Amino acid sequence: MAPLRGGARAAVLLLALGAEGAARLLKHMAPSEIISLREAAAKLENVSPEQIDEVVEDFAATFKRGPIFPGPGQQMAELLKSALTNSEYEDLFPDERQLAIQDLIDGDRRNVWEAVAGMEAEVLARKLSSEHPHIVAIIIAKLPSDTASLVVRAFETNVRNDVLKRMLQVKPLARPIQTLFEAHVRKTYLVTADDQKGESRHTILANVVNRLAKEASDELITYIEADRPDDAQELRRLLFAFEDIPTMPQKARLTLFDGVQVETVILALRGASDEIRETILSAQGARARRMIEAELLQESNATKDEIDGARRSIATRALELAGAGTIMLREGEGDEEA
Repeated sequence: MAPLRGGARAAVLLLALGAEGAARLLKHMAPSEIISLREAAAKLENVSPEQIDEVVEDFAATFKRGPIFPGPGQQMAELLKSALTNSEYEDLFPDERQLAIQDLIDGDRRNVWEAVAGMEAEVLARKLSSEHPHIVAIIIAKLPSDTASLVVRAFETNVRNDVLKRMLQVKPLARPIQTLFEAHVRKTYLVTADDQKGESRHTILANVVNRLAKEASDELITYIEADRPDDAQELRRLLFAFEDIPTMPQKARLTLFDGVQVETVILALRGASDEIRETILSAQGARARRMIEAELLQESNATKDEIDGARRSIATRALELAGAGTIMLREGEGDEEA
């Protein structure tokens, strides 16, 4: 048979290298080159062992004449890693193991999740739609609460409830699995915030749900309560929305609004119910109340997003004060501190 030429030789060599060897080469190739390789392979019929030997021997001869890849130190490290077990390699090079662990902690892990958190919420939601709900729950649990809430809002209601419910079951991954998982995230999304250390699963989930609409959070609680009543009770304790302000003790409301700008209060009260409006106005000083009431009588071009944002900022401040023990969100939760 005639010797192979051009792209056919490259295609045969790639096939001879096998999946692992080919993967190392493909990542250095341009998309157009990969397409050309596939087209060349499609044109081949049967390839004889002699033709394969000729291509491989020619490659080996070229390799002997000069190194194809730079960095012999790195090449040797990779060779040793492939030839030895992990424990054997780590026993021989303990310092390198420590450096790799430190690099994982300080570098790669943070960069992966920061990149994911930096993606557009709608784009990330679309990408996540192809993942298993439990994988989605693990990823959402790694994101900052503001980002996570924007992402889950883009889900269909049944998907959102399923994912958020699964967040209650998310457990820390073993280091080898964590490394593989982050590699999957890097390859699939290429785009966290640092892990939310020290927070319970309920707290992580509550941080997300607290940023959803009141109707969506109520629906989620009902969904979880059906078969996980204890989790639902704990989650309900951690939830607080702008609409819950009338349930706060008067002293807590005074403390809360003492640190909220009048402009934010005005914006939050646009379109609010009479009960909420009167409850919040009663927590204002006489002068501030007159100013707010006068502004609310004026026409406003505030958007729904701006109003929702003002309401979330007030609810978030209430949660922060409650977390610090400064106020209690509901009667009977504990003693308030002055």
